[in-house]
Amino acid sequence: MKGWTVKAIKGHGVIWCTLFFIALVGNSRAQSDWKQEWEKTLAAAHQEGQVTIYGPPGVHYQDAIGSFQAAQPKIKLVYVPGSGTNNVQKLLAERRAGKYLGDVFVGGSGTMVLVLFKGSILDPLPPVLMLLENRDESVWYTKKHLYADPKSQYVFIMQGNAQSHIGAYNTKLVNPDDIKSYWDVLNPKWKGKMVAYDPKARGHIQTMRGIYYNPAVGPEFIRRLFSEMDVTVSRDQRLVIDWVAQGKFLLSLFSTRNDIVEANKKGLPVNVLEGPPSEGHMSGGFGHAALINNAPHPNAAKVFINWLLSREGQLQWQKSTDNNSLRMDVPKDMLSDPRLVPKEGGKYLITSLPQYEDVKPLLKIVDEALAKAGRR
Repeated sequence: MKGWTVKAIKGHGVIWCTLFFIALVGNSRAQSDWKQEWEKTLAAAHQEGQVTIYGPPGVHYQDAIGSFQAAQPKIKLVYVPGSGTNNVQKLLAERRAGKYLGDVFVGGSGTMVLVLFKGSILDPLPPVLMLLENRDESVWYTKKHLYADPKSQYVFIMQGNAQSHIGAYNTKLVNPDDIKSYWDVLNPKWKGKMVAYDPKARGHIQTMRGIYYNPAVGPEFIRRLFSEMDVTVSRDQRLVIDWVAQGKFLLSLFSTRNDIVEANKKGLPVNVLEGPPSEGHMSGGFGHAALINNAPHPNAAKVFINWLLSREGQLQWQKSTDNNSLRMDVPKDMLSDPRLVPKEGGKYLITSLPQYEDVKPLLKIVDEALAKAGRR
């Protein structure tokens, strides 16, 4: 090492050892700091003794969230089930009456962003993610935390199902090979023989976002479908599936995969009508979580959120709901439908992201098309 004296080399060695020691101590202190913060929050949560979750209806969602009780038996879990719209209305009515009862909101992104976020009723999530595993964004899909709100802080997207299905068909009356794309349902032979779940229904808007913003489908398909094809519209998912099973309609459009699969398992003559992945999207469904501000149990809410987004919490969520967790360290072989898992390297339009929030142009097209068809 030309130009370096033994003394200088030794001096540099001491410096590097000192820097390494300082880094080691700093890391140890950081480890100690988060543990102290977590233990303090946990103790306060035990004192509060309760956490109230406004969540989706359905036993499987209640089971998923209810798993928190076993993980934290000292914190009583109170679950308030309901659609996003109903739970938001309930929450707002309570707050107008001066009652602050909710701690955490779990559900679809639409109402959570348009009402809770825009109404300044939520607290930011990043500051309360205390567990080291929750601070590690690399274990999540796209190697980062995804949020549905424009500030990327308030409405966490924890679930993402790859969706490429078009709807349901009557297995006795329809050859699925006749329909390989959304565009195939515009064939005149299907006119008057289709029922569609109402595209304006709030809890269904993510599917319509996926169609509207996907360049392989887009506004022109929506316009032609509702103006040309004499489509019946309903807001009752089960009734839609029943109509197809009975042969009243041959096809249903925009029905959820879970509802179709469930009906098929019950022996009804319906099955999933698959489209190409290029026309698909990724739906967050009811898999969004947010902290309600001015919560009565703020520490218990923090403990719950950290549990829900942990590997264990997401394992329980995926196992109970049969929906794909965006935590990639949760094994996917437990899912009943492997098609829900996004393919490696696949490009998916994630409908919960804020750039796809604006649905006013979509709804205008639907209204104009239905009016033209005399169905408004």
